[in-house]
Amino acid sequence: MKILQEKVERFIRTNALLNEGARVVVGLSGGPDSVCLARMLDSMGYQVVAVHCNFHLRGEESMRDEEFVSALCQKMRWKLHKTDFDTEGYAREQKMSIEMAARELRYEHFQMLMKETESEAVAVGHHQDDNVETMLLNAVRGTGIRGLCGMQPKNGEVVRPLLCLTRQEILTYLESIGQDYVTDHTNLEDNYARNKVRLDVLPLLESINLGAAKNLTSTMENLNEVMKIYEEAMRNAIDLCVEKKVNGEIFISIEKLRGTPSPISVLHEVLSPLGFNKVQMIELLSALNESGKVFVVGEKRMLVDRQYIIVETEHTPNPMISLIRKEVVAKENLHIQKDARFAYLDADKLHGELTLRMPQEGDTFAPFGMGGRRKLLSDFLTDQKLNLFEKEKQPLLMDGEEIAWVVGRRSSELYRVDDDTKKVIVLFYDTESER
Repeated sequence: MKILQEKVERFIRTNALLNEGARVVVGLSGGPDSVCLARMLDSMGYQVVAVHCNFHLRGEESMRDEEFVSALCQKMRWKLHKTDFDTEGYAREQKMSIEMAARELRYEHFQMLMKETESEAVAVGHHQDDNVETMLLNAVRGTGIRGLCGMQPKNGEVVRPLLCLTRQEILTYLESIGQDYVTDHTNLEDNYARNKVRLDVLPLLESINLGAAKNLTSTMENLNEVMKIYEEAMRNAIDLCVEKKVNGEIFISIEKLRGTPSPISVLHEVLSPLGFNKVQMIELLSALNESGKVFVVGEKRMLVDRQYIIVETEHTPNPMISLIRKEVVAKENLHIQKDARFAYLDADKLHGELTLRMPQEGDTFAPFGMGGRRKLLSDFLTDQKLNLFEKEKQPLLMDGEEIAWVVGRRSSELYRVDDDTKKVIVLFYDTESER
């Protein structure tokens, strides 16, 4: 039917899904949606590269579908790429549902084939009714604005040209061109969540309001426009609040975060890609006055510091340290530089080989300039305004069990160069090579 094809053509142009005459990988299951998609794209002048995935989940019916697709491609002179998957084995191995396993296998194969055939995109046959089902499923499972927006016309290299058509319009189009298709009997059963929505929930909603599906589609369109405003606002808020990104750590200003209209939304945009969930973000917001509190997710940690939330994207408690040990020099040849990267130790006061380690609980040392009085290392580092993550990564130069130098910050009074010193060991902390 020409009107329906023109509707899809407009949708492709409006959403910039495909360039004219492009080569496109089309997922062809044999069902009405994928058959309609392939036939329409072919009629519009696109080069159809058909791919059929046999997941071997429905016995003889799976083979029937494959034979149908082969016959259709031969008739239409489309190049067909067939592949077989041990879906159940993959699902067991990856510890996921059959549905998720099939989806993962399918899209990985589509992407590979797209590159292999030098195609512009992968086209799949999701339609308007699928989108309504997706929105409702997302809503009952719990979701944000993005989940309520449904599937997008374009997601990376995957395009959905039929999102503008209903299931009935697809069937009408196929009937108008005399094109048959196969039916997956599992789509008629209500033992899967999506099928329950399709067979039970949507008919119930339509009985309440005959235009329920259409109205939900309109709601998704409105939410997609709201999403554009939200994303721009989040970009601006993140630019304002995320002040530093150094050494794999993200610094979020607590004061500026509190000043945004929705701190939880800002945290969601920054932290959810790193694996933190909403419950942890709520706990974090309630702990902004608890300096020193740490939240852990896998290998990632968050620290509430005095001014910042510090997010450690990669937990690396033992950084590489480059120390250049100078030649031992006679005291009369010593030239002292007032630079924290240098340390000067009386060679005769050392007991053995110098080693490096990270701080340990209960460490003490005698800071230079305190007349030999000892101080907890943790207190010294707090005085230096170091946060917890920085304290953990502070390198120490050890003379046996004694801290000779808090590297780059303060040497020990015990190794002070004095009037009796004859030989001096000069040490240099190369901060540039650490980067």
